[in-house]
Amino acid sequence: MNWFRLKTCIKCQGDLAADEGDWICLQCGTYYYTGLYQLPSHVNDSPPAPRTGTSGQPEQKTVAIETTRVLTAPQTTVAAVSL
Repeated sequence: MNWFRLKTCIKCQGDLAADEGDWICLQCGTYYYTGLYQLPSHVNDSPPAPRTGTSGQPEQKTVAIETTRVLTAPQTTVAAVSL
């Protein structure tokens, strides 16, 4: 197992050390939590059932697209003259 990751701190490019599954930078003290974004193992046990309509066939979804015309004002040129 790797206990250190050299020059991998995002904040200061310092060295990271393993800390109970997470990582801590030895130079600036930034703590990287690695388990925050992992789903519990029981969530992915069974795949979701496919969605079907009342006829047993998959539902069809439609997408409406609306177009809008953008109008811009004509450009004007201003010149300043100082005497």
